Amino acid sequence: MKKLLCVLLIFTVMVALTIPAAALTPQQAFNAVNRSPLGGDGFSIADSYAGGNFLGGYWVWQNGRVVQYEYRRGYCIDTPHQFWSGTKPMLSVLTGIAIHHGYIESVEQYAIDFFPDAVIRRGQERKRDITVFHLLTLRSGLPSMLHDRGALRPLFVRYDAGLAAFMAPQINRPGTFRYCQGGPATQALVGVIERATGQNLYDFARQYLFNPLNMNSISWTRTQSGSPVGGFGLYISPRDLFAFGQLHLQDGVWNGRRLLPRGWVEALTPASEQVERYSSNGRHRLYFVSDTDAGWQIRASGMGGNHLNILIEHNTMVVRIGHKLGYQSVIDWAFSNSGLMRQRCWLYLR
Repeated sequence: MKKLLCVLLIFTVMVALTIPAAALTPQQAFNAVNRSPLGGDGFSIADSYAGGNFLGGYWVWQNGRVVQYEYRRGYCIDTPHQFWSGTKPMLSVLTGIAIHHGYIESVEQYAIDFFPDAVIRRGQERKRDITVFHLLTLRSGLPSMLHDRGALRPLFVRYDAGLAAFMAPQINRPGTFRYCQGGPATQALVGVIERATGQNLYDFARQYLFNPLNMNSISWTRTQSGSPVGGFGLYISPRDLFAFGQLHLQDGVWNGRRLLPRGWVEALTPASEQVERYSSNGRHRLYFVSDTDAGWQIRASGMGGNHLNILIEHNTMVVRIGHKLGYQSVIDWAFSNSGLMRQRCWLYLR
C-alpha cells in the first residue's frame, strides 16, 4: 500500500511539473507595465497619466497578433505619432546595426575617431576619452537639455550637427551619468553613425532597418544640417513599433537574417552584467530596463506618456500612445526661433 501511495505521489508531482504555467493575459500585461516605474524614483506610467498625460490609445501584442486594444481621439494602429524620447532606443539599435556591418569597430571605439576635424580646446582634453559606449549610456559628460542652458544649439548649425554636438563644452568627465532628453549626447551619436557609414542616418535606417522590417510610417525631424534629431525627433505608428519590438523578441534576427550583433539584446536583460554595472535609474543603452509584476521588460519611453514595453519572458508587447497638449507648442517655438540659437553656435566653432 505504501509503495502504491509513493508511486501515485511521484506521478502527481510529475504531472504538475509538466503543466505549463498560466499564460499572461492581455489585461495582466497591460496592468504590469502600467504600474512599472518610469525611473528610479518609483514614478509609474499610471502616475504620469494621472498627471495629465491623456490616453490616445493602447495595444497589447502577443504571439504575433494584437489581442487587446483601445484607441481614442482619432488614433489607430497605423497613425504615426511623435514618440519623443522613445527615439533614443531606435538610435541604439542603429548603432548596433552599424557595428554588425563593421562600420564601427565596437562600443569601446573612441568617438574622436569619427571627428578628426574636431577642435579640442584647452581644458576639454577629456573629450578624447569619450567612447561609443559612453554615448549609448548617457555617460559622455556632454551637456544635457535637462540641465544645461544652450544644450540644443548644435541642432541649429548648418554645417554638421554631429560635429557641433561633439565639440560642445564638456560638463563632466566621461563615465559620469547625466540624463539627456536631447542635445549633444545623442546628436554626437548620430554624427558617429553618419560619419562611420557615409550616409545620412535616415537613409542608413531605411536601408538596414525600416525596409527589412516593412516599417512604412516613419518620418524624422531634421536638424538645420539635415541630420535626424537623435533625442526626440521620431514619428512612428504603433504597428511599426511592434515590428521594432519584435526584432528584440527575436534576438536581433529578422526573417532568418541577423540585423544586430549577437548579445546586443541580451545586454538589456538581467543576464547581462552591464545592466547591473551601468544602468542608472533604470536607464541603459538609451532604453529603460526594469522588473515588473510580469517579469523583466525593455521599454522605449517618450514624453507625454508614449511607451513601447517589451516583456521578453512572455513574448508580449504593450504600446501606449499619450495625447497631451502643450509640448508641441514649446518645440514649435524653439524651432521658429532657431535663428537666435544659430547666432550663438559660433561659440563652439572658435
